[in-house]
Amino acid sequence: MQNRNTTAVSMLATLGYPLPSIRKALHKLTGITQPELASRLGVSRPTVTATIDGTRGSAEVKSAIADMFEVPVDVLFKPDHASPEA
Repeated sequence: MQNRNTTAVSMLATLGYPLPSIRKALHKLTGITQPELASRLGVSRPTVTATIDGTRGSAEVKSAIADMFEVPVDVLFKPDHASPEA
C-alpha cells in the first residue's frame, strides 16, 4: 500500500506535472523545509535545491531525500516524463 506522499507524487505525475515541481510541493505537504532537509542530510542547502530542481545530485542524496519524504527514489527521481501532446 502506498503512503500519501507516494500517492500524491504518482497522481501529480499522471496529471502531467513536472517532477521538479512535484518534488518542491513535497516540502509543503510534509512541512520539511529545504534548510531543514539539508541539515538532516548533512549536505548544503544548494545541494538539496539542485537535487530537487533536477540540475544535479548524487544517487546518495537522491536516495536520502526520497527516504525523508517516504517516497521510493525511483518514483521521485525517475526521468521526467514527456509533456502531454497537444
